[in-house]
Amino acid sequence: MAEKQLVVSADGHILEPTDLFVTRLPKHLRDRAVWEDDFEIEPLVEGGARIFRRLHTPGFEGWTISRYRQTGGRMPEGDPDIIVEDLALDGVDVGVMHPNLSLFGLYSDDHELSMAHARVYNDYIVERFTPHFSRLAPTAPIPLTDVDDAVAEIERVAAGGFRAILLPAVPPTPYYARELDPVWAAAQANGVHVFFHTQTGGVKINDPQSTTLKVVMENAAQVNQPMTEKAAAKRMITQSI
Repeated sequence: MAEKQLVVSADGHILEPTDLFVTRLPKHLRDRAVWEDDFEIEPLVEGGARIFRRLHTPGFEGWTISRYRQTGGRMPEGDPDIIVEDLALDGVDVGVMHPNLSLFGLYSDDHELSMAHARVYNDYIVERFTPHFSRLAPTAPIPLTDVDDAVAEIERVAAGGFRAILLPAVPPTPYYARELDPVWAAAQANGVHVFFHTQTGGVKINDPQSTTLKVVMENAAQVNQPMTEKAAAKRMITQSI
């Protein structure tokens, strides 16, 4: 008898509550928290999206995206029970789940702000997703702007049940640097897998032209352009992580 093949979805995203950080960050940081608000418009095309979500985050203000990408079917809205039901419907055994729009506030050059966002997010995941860790494998974001704090957070999330951590695609220190050896050692010692996600890192709080913002805007501009060899090569580079 052939063994059943294990199917893993490796790039899911958890929709965080829109007020998660403005209600849970230390009070002196809440005015710089990542948050979102919804607004409704008349559809731009027949049957088009009506409800949009606007993102507010330091160094990345006002990004707007359709709240619902598809026109039919239910939306999980971050509900782990529904996520697991959808995985079963799709024949998927395990889902690796990354943060969603909070990614833009987790890896900035303001260490205190980034680490505060990471700790709030990781605590929220433990609170709500722990009963589903057999089917869902959320990644714990780990800012690298302070190596000692990064190691401490790796140890903390591993103790909380995480099996994976998420590091920025654009790190503050090159990944080959020996200064980051304690991070790799902590991941290995605590048995957590290391993941990366495109368009993370490089955010400079007071620089609107920071790396992540430029990459996101370039990718957005490419969406409706004809596919050429040059465009395909560029997407391969920016999306390969």
